[in-house]
Amino acid sequence: MNTHYQTIIVGGGLSGLYAAYLLEQQQHDYLVLEARERLGGRIVSSSLKDNSNASVDMGPSWFWPNVNPRVSALIETLGINRYKQYGDGQYMIEKVRNAPAQALNLGYDIMPDTYRLECGMRALIDGLASKIPVQKYQLQSEVHQIAKDANGYYVITLEKAGETMTLKADNVLFAMPLRLIARNIAFEPPLDPKLQRVLDGTETWMAAHAKAVFLYEKPFWRAKGFSGSASSSVGPLVEIHDASPEINGEPQYGAIMGFVGINGTARKTAGTDTLKTLIQKQLVRLFGAEADAPIAVHYLDWFQEPFTATTDDLAVMHGLYGAVQQDSNHSTVFFAGTESSREYGGYLEGALDAAQRAVDAMITKQLPRN
Repeated sequence: MNTHYQTIIVGGGLSGLYAAYLLEQQQHDYLVLEARERLGGRIVSSSLKDNSNASVDMGPSWFWPNVNPRVSALIETLGINRYKQYGDGQYMIEKVRNAPAQALNLGYDIMPDTYRLECGMRALIDGLASKIPVQKYQLQSEVHQIAKDANGYYVITLEKAGETMTLKADNVLFAMPLRLIARNIAFEPPLDPKLQRVLDGTETWMAAHAKAVFLYEKPFWRAKGFSGSASSSVGPLVEIHDASPEINGEPQYGAIMGFVGINGTARKTAGTDTLKTLIQKQLVRLFGAEADAPIAVHYLDWFQEPFTATTDDLAVMHGLYGAVQQDSNHSTVFFAGTESSREYGGYLEGALDAAQRAVDAMITKQLPRN
């Protein structure tokens, strides 16, 4: 195994894989290190066992072609099919506990120009991974330290399958949440204190969320005139949408997704089984008795994912992104996670934007000077 690379990319989510894809096109020597047992980071798509191509997303679900040019271009390059988010029919509102929900006939599509991908957002991960040689990424590899040696190279210390190992690199490109960099990775020499505070103070998008998806034989609510979308002040779900996966324009089964509106600590105290029971009762209130018979339930609490969240990630909000700057002591360390994007921080577009900017900066720095 090679132990010295031009670039080591830390993080195998969308940003890290896109950076690898860009470097692969330039015949650049690199290795992607991913702490999880899978690629994708916050992109996770689940499905019924007998319909693995029709997936529901437990992380990001949507993109908007009019405002996401990088995502749209990548989808086209990878040959992935898209479909319009369902938004026709009545919109439900729950305002008061123990009172009937209101059904609003808005008369317009509540989610215009909003699209999903066939096979779920994992199609982006699978598509990028197919362009990267398998020997150029390594799973279950958690980085703990990067340190400059006497020759100015970086020694990366990581743990893989319970064993500690080291690799060397000319450059290090971080494609992971900034707060996790600040808290989980030691730098030698230390990071500039101002940069350390910026990294530690940047909220990780999705880290505070929990997402539930209830699957049904068919999207029965559509025939009843419901859009599948709802908002609730009662909960547990506060924002709800139709997530029925489509292939060739046809729903493969019904799916209702929603975000849980209580914080991570309270969710952990309540327990997953209790929350699923309460959510099922809520869906019955909103969409009728048929909602009481799901064929499967998927639930993912990102607050309990150690490679996404910290104990401080309780707020459900978009933070101030893109404030990170390079450290003069670490001129060949680059930041490429979505929270590094000033304009699109927290979104899929931000992951691609940050990766492109980091790769461009790294390649420019390596060009010979006249």
